[in-house]
Amino acid sequence: MSAEIEDRTQYDWFNVGRVHEQQGNLEEAIKAYEAAIEMDPGFAKAWYYKARVHHKLGQTEKAREAARKVLELEPKWEKHVKDLL
Repeated sequence: MSAEIEDRTQYDWFNVGRVHEQQGNLEEAIKAYEAAIEMDPGFAKAWYYKARVHHKLGQTEKAREAARKVLELEPKWEKHVKDLL
């Protein structure tokens, strides 16, 4: 990532999260998704991937909370989050 940490956008943080997730650094992925969400609370895709990582970590309630937020933002994504609720 060429952007300095303080210059990152929510999309940069999301991409950092995806890289961490793909590398198996799940706690770091959550931190990056949370940074993206902090910058843009309506960033449904970041909420979705955050829910997935919590689910992978066995953090069921946190996965459900994030999945509910996804549905609040994007009701049509129900089929994507049903396994996380």
